[in-house]
Amino acid sequence: MENAQLSGGAMLVLGIIIAIVILLIPAFIYIYAWIAAILLIIGGIVSLMTGG
Repeated sequence: MENAQLSGGAMLVLGIIIAIVILLIPAFIYIYAWIAAILLIIGGIVSLMTGG
């Protein structure tokens, strides 16, 4: 279970980092990057809530 929480937390952090990079570099490939960031954040939250 700890491994699942760690991966969920990692997904959440990675999504947030990607979102920050997009904000700092507007020339970033917008739509795809935002979709990736949002999916990572949602996936991270779901993983943390379900514990797996």
